[in-house]
Amino acid sequence: MRTGALVLLVLTTLVLSSCGASHRTKTSGAATSPRTETSGAVTSKRAVTRRTVPSEPKYSHLALISARSGEILHTSALDASSAVADGRGGWFVNGGVGLAHLLADGKLDSAWGTRSSRNLDCSACELVKSGSRLYVAGQRFKAVPGTVGEARVSAVEAFDARTGARLWVGPAPSQGDVYALAASSTRVYVGGAFTSVGNARRHGLAALDAETGRLLDWQAPSFHFSGASAHVGALALAGSRLYVGGLFDAVGAESRINIAALDSATGALLPWNPTKAGTAAYGVLEILATHGQVIIAGEDGFAAASARTGHQQGWTSNIGGYAGRFAADGPLVYLGGGLRNPIRASRGNNLAAVNLETGRLTRWAPDIAPYVDVGGIVPSSGRVLVVGMFTNSIG
Repeated sequence: MRTGALVLLVLTTLVLSSCGASHRTKTSGAATSPRTETSGAVTSKRAVTRRTVPSEPKYSHLALISARSGEILHTSALDASSAVADGRGGWFVNGGVGLAHLLADGKLDSAWGTRSSRNLDCSACELVKSGSRLYVAGQRFKAVPGTVGEARVSAVEAFDARTGARLWVGPAPSQGDVYALAASSTRVYVGGAFTSVGNARRHGLAALDAETGRLLDWQAPSFHFSGASAHVGALALAGSRLYVGGLFDAVGAESRINIAALDSATGALLPWNPTKAGTAAYGVLEILATHGQVIIAGEDGFAAASARTGHQQGWTSNIGGYAGRFAADGPLVYLGGGLRNPIRASRGNNLAAVNLETGRLTRWAPDIAPYVDVGGIVPSSGRVLVVGMFTNSIG
């Protein structure tokens, strides 16, 4: 989820655009007058000069919300950029905090982890859980021997979800970044803009053995994009299908616009071809397969298609904006937006829920902060964990 870089770009853009404007602080969605101070006592009708004292912005990165009412149960400045449910009411998170475990109340589990998990420096990495293993993939900085510098490298690693012990480090994807990750009991699928994994040629998509991390012979057809380099930006497993999203207009010799389905066992391209949905979500960054639908988000679009026919679904037009993150819990799909692409129809602030049985937004509308950029949503046991960037001021 390249969340950190996107948030930094968005915040920088908004800060620059606000230069020269008068200072206003938003609190709970309402604008308030700036705090002022007066020097000395007023003893005449002479005008008193007031000095504006701007408050320091407050940031948090994690919020725990009631799945039913939308009540904010807990917020934290703990630096987390991705999360997965632990299957017991808590969560695993990754980010500036390293790889960590959160309890059901959203607080850090200090008893979980090892030196390797706590020191994992991968703030923009993907995180998935399959069985008793956690898989982490993305970019990080590594010290260059003999120098004081660091090099940006891609890595794929596995950890024991029970203890936090590192199980293996896979062969490194190179000549491009890792953007996507999915895992089954036997394979770990890695997607990105790379051209090789270890010493083997792999163009944007590869599979590793889930137990050992070794590169498998599994290969998919090549991804192509007219006039630029193709890449894989999102992966999702659903039964025997591996959904692949990204920036491409052909897979092998077949036309596919930004989204395709492969046989997860063989890598063969399947006939499913949702052209309209793929066109609406340029450069797919997120995929969710649930309730017979495949929901996708791209750099500037959001769409859903039938998992059987590929026909575009109409309910996404009710959102009145853009959802870049989503997660399913029963018939509900929780949606998260960003500062650059907000959810305009939500009564909350860039957070909403839609009932797939009716295609309508529910009353769930939490308001974490005046400015919300959602990096991930993970429901678990009646609560919803949201990670990202939440602040009261960007000016």
